[in-house]
Amino acid sequence: MKYVSAALFVILLSSQAHTDAVGEDYVSQLFDRVKLIYEDGFDIAGKHKNTDQWVIRQNTSWTVKDGILTGGLADVAYQKMMQAKQDGHDGTRTVIFLKPVPKAFVIQMRVRYNETDKRGRDRGSLLDLGHHVNSFIFRANGGLLTLQKKKRIKLPKSFFPLNQWNEVTLEIKEGAILITVNEKTRLIEDPLISLKTEQESQQIDFKGQDFGSVQLDWVKLYEGLGSKK
Repeated sequence: MKYVSAALFVILLSSQAHTDAVGEDYVSQLFDRVKLIYEDGFDIAGKHKNTDQWVIRQNTSWTVKDGILTGGLADVAYQKMMQAKQDGHDGTRTVIFLKPVPKAFVIQMRVRYNETDKRGRDRGSLLDLGHHVNSFIFRANGGLLTLQKKKRIKLPKSFFPLNQWNEVTLEIKEGAILITVNEKTRLIEDPLISLKTEQESQQIDFKGQDFGSVQLDWVKLYEGLGSKK
């Protein structure tokens, strides 16, 4: 594992003008080039629905207001019903999937994971690249990257701040993840890093801390083409 200066590549992220960049403008470190395949500035207010790109899970509530997509919890009746079944997918953490995604991709976004004083099971705020395959777990006391539930890699305490907006770029291909949060970059190389699966389509999971929320200002998804390493 090693650190890479953010100056080595261009990150075209801006909360003021995120719609100006196109896929060909982004200079990737892992790929020869990238192709913009999906972007969303969440301009349509109201209840967010399951679409070709987004899948809302665990009966949680996702709403767009003032250009921000915010995920909240399932209603209490649903929570109690699932808890009576001893099912941990009880809607006490907000969950949404972005799918399908390519097996090699770049995602850029402005995202915020919010905690509350109520911790619940304290499973952390989670960002999955592939369902339970490459799992970033963020907590106030530090973070982890879990690879295929087999290996845990610690992340610095201040790497992904909670309760504030973060500008994030993630690149992933077989054997490597490059993650940049607010211009701090970390390259992780490991043979366990993969998006190959035969069971389901590729996806990115956003899961909030128990009783917390997740917010997205905008998102851009690129397919990674060719390889620089």
